[in-house]
Amino acid sequence: MLTYHTVILGAGASGLFCAGSFAAPKIILDHNQVPGVKVGVSGGGKCNFSNTSVTAADYLSQSKHFCKNALAAFKPTDFTALLNRANVSYEERSHGQLFARNAQDIVRFLVSRAQAQHTDFSLKTEVLDVQKQNDGFIVRTSAGSIQAQYVVLACGGLSYPALGASALGAKLARQLGLSLIDQRPALCGLSVPKELRARCKTLAGNSTLAQVSTGKHTFTEQLLFTHEGFSGPAVLPISLFCNEGEKVRMNLLPQTDALALFYAHKNTSKKMSAVLPLPGKMAAVWLGELDKPLANATKADLEAAAKQLTDFEFIPTATAGYTKAEVTAGGIDTRQINPSTFEVKTVPGLFVIGELLDVTGRLGGYNLHWAWASGYCAAQALAQKI
Repeated sequence: MLTYHTVILGAGASGLFCAGSFAAPKIILDHNQVPGVKVGVSGGGKCNFSNTSVTAADYLSQSKHFCKNALAAFKPTDFTALLNRANVSYEERSHGQLFARNAQDIVRFLVSRAQAQHTDFSLKTEVLDVQKQNDGFIVRTSAGSIQAQYVVLACGGLSYPALGASALGAKLARQLGLSLIDQRPALCGLSVPKELRARCKTLAGNSTLAQVSTGKHTFTEQLLFTHEGFSGPAVLPISLFCNEGEKVRMNLLPQTDALALFYAHKNTSKKMSAVLPLPGKMAAVWLGELDKPLANATKADLEAAAKQLTDFEFIPTATAGYTKAEVTAGGIDTRQINPSTFEVKTVPGLFVIGELLDVTGRLGGYNLHWAWASGYCAAQALAQKI
């Protein structure tokens, strides 16, 4: 039987970074053929690996203070310092988003860093179960059993099943006596009721600047129409904060007073849609029967059209699901985890990091930064146990 100091389950962002952050003999297990699959395709192949400003307010969790220790221990500048030393180029984009020039550069950096810290890899390996022993753990796999003093669950969430995401982490957590906050797709598009879907389908592929809100959360970014409803940077973060049955409000003209614009053209023969600064046929399709010649429109007509454009409300019927979700919200209840070391309080020697935890960042590099920060903290704790 193989014996290691630590077994890390998952060759994703958090598992790789954890492995490269302490120098004990360890092995990473993953059922994919190559490590860092999701990292390699993230950000459209450019990898939005962090953000210049990362705070606890950028994350959703039932324990809202849980992430503070890790974020204080490992900052965005700590990660960029590592990239600078490794000569990995990157750039800052809007809203402080930090992108690599090529996502594969990040993958290569993570793998080589892990290998330099005495990490073996067992890929194309299925993990069957994890058993707690008095002196550590036995991890049973399709390639045989491994004995280790410590185990790190870095299995990720359920998003992107085509890239190998699975329920393994949740399954192992439950077997080891941990409870989970219900998991759900997040940072994904929203599906809309049937009567609205026809309009969205007609406009599928079109986008415009919009302000989208739910509860206390508002985002002003590009909105993309899809065959099922809405997506794009204005909608993805809304999917993180919108609860089932909750209304979403939308303003397609966040920089325009639609009613004032209508009155400014009231004496013309133009239709309402013709005076609106929206691309292509968007205004006409969105207004539908409300789109009337301005000269003939009543005050009620103008107000109804303006409301349709700037204060539209709907209740999503669903999200776009795990196949299109960037992350998985929910996960292992963090009240069971030490926020400084990421060790499970009731199972000494077991650590949980990354997306498997009930900590989900908003759009903009926050989720990968959480992978680095949580992986780093677990590694520091494990380094003390060598």
